[in-house]
Amino acid sequence: MLVAVGILLWLLGTSLSSPEGFQQAADIMTGFFAKFILWGILTALAYHICGGIRHMLMDFGFIDETLVVGRRSAAISMIITVILSILAGVLVW
Repeated sequence: MLVAVGILLWLLGTSLSSPEGFQQAADIMTGFFAKFILWGILTALAYHICGGIRHMLMDFGFIDETLVVGRRSAAISMIITVILSILAGVLVW
């Protein structure tokens, strides 16, 4: 995730540096490889957020910490991540 933040900050810095920098960042983002990397970053971020919310709900006591409920909440978290990943793919492409 640290490398992803570095990539996004570099892209943001390039796009905000000047109108030519913005055009350079826009040109970089038109390629398939750049879009695929951005989609991967957004998917990892969605997974991280879903897992974090799941753990916060468990810490606050809204979700039991039994094996059955833990597996069910993990499955729900993964399903939400897959849905968000598909939406991120639609957004990127």
